[in-house]
Amino acid sequence: MRFIMNPLSFSFNDMERETSFRAIVELLPQITWTIDDNGQADYFNRRWFDYTGLDFEQTKGYGWQQVVHPDDLDNALMACQDIRASGIASDIELRYERADGVYRWHLTRLQPVNDGEGNISYWIGTSTDIEELKQLQQQKDDFISIASHELKTPLTSLSGSLQMLQKAIHINPSSEKVPAYANRASRSLSKLVRLLEDMVNITRVRYDQEKINKKWTNLTDLIGECCEQERLAGTHTIMTSGNKDLAVYADPQRIDQVIVNLVNNAIKYSPKSNRIEINVSHHEGMAKVSVTDYGIGIRSEKIPHLFERYYRADPSMIEFSGFGLGLYICAEIIKRHGGEIGVDSQVGEGSTFWFTLPING
Repeated sequence: MRFIMNPLSFSFNDMERETSFRAIVELLPQITWTIDDNGQADYFNRRWFDYTGLDFEQTKGYGWQQVVHPDDLDNALMACQDIRASGIASDIELRYERADGVYRWHLTRLQPVNDGEGNISYWIGTSTDIEELKQLQQQKDDFISIASHELKTPLTSLSGSLQMLQKAIHINPSSEKVPAYANRASRSLSKLVRLLEDMVNITRVRYDQEKINKKWTNLTDLIGECCEQERLAGTHTIMTSGNKDLAVYADPQRIDQVIVNLVNNAIKYSPKSNRIEINVSHHEGMAKVSVTDYGIGIRSEKIPHLFERYYRADPSMIEFSGFGLGLYICAEIIKRHGGEIGVDSQVGEGSTFWFTLPING
């Protein structure tokens, strides 16, 4: 808690000043109220009633406590008691229930109001909605946690493979284990590079620094180029169908990034199926690229969140690595091209991720 030893000097016995006070308080964007030294509320500004949907009779006295989240109430009451006992202004973070039943975090400040003789007569409370700030803090904490785990995995694997490679070369440079260790190290390095690229790209997207350099690009040729590494890996068969002559005016490097991400996801989430299908089609001035897998699929309640930043469809499945940034970055790239991105999926049957691009840019 922050402490500020500057109690207001104000007398509520002065009717004119009380009227001025309430006129000012009604203009504040924060929820504002007054309570006596026992914690009973006797005034709320209009923001309180608009937010809670309750009236004065329902929340006067100790009625305001019904709005506080049950998990926060005891701590809030103890904090209020400590503040009133000390006579020093301080802040409390707690959740208030909105009229629609949604709880949102607020930063509440209690400030003592002195009478003309220096005694505390009332307390003024203000509450500022900090829900978005709390969400950003949680996202930051989640990202740091995910990054620590995801970066550690390929780094550990890369280090182990290089140690085994060094040992194998020292013992027998012509051993068949040498290329196997080299390939394993290469795969770990590629995974690490992709994770680091996601971190760089999210910063560029966030600050609108991702430049779009458009030129005429044949989509089928681009798909063939960006899927070459996945085809060489040999774990999945990637088949391309549709309009092989369709070209768009777009940034090939950025669209390559989208396709690679969708194909990698298709491979990652279809471990028991080795077939990936990519289709290119033309409809009403838009090109559409669809990437279909026959893997585990996605539950319907998760689909609306797939393109949100830091969201991972099933974070409990730790073998599926990633920061939860790839699809968000893809969505931003497609949006900046004037297209749309989406997914159709059934659990146990697979998923089709698709995006559209205006042909003429």
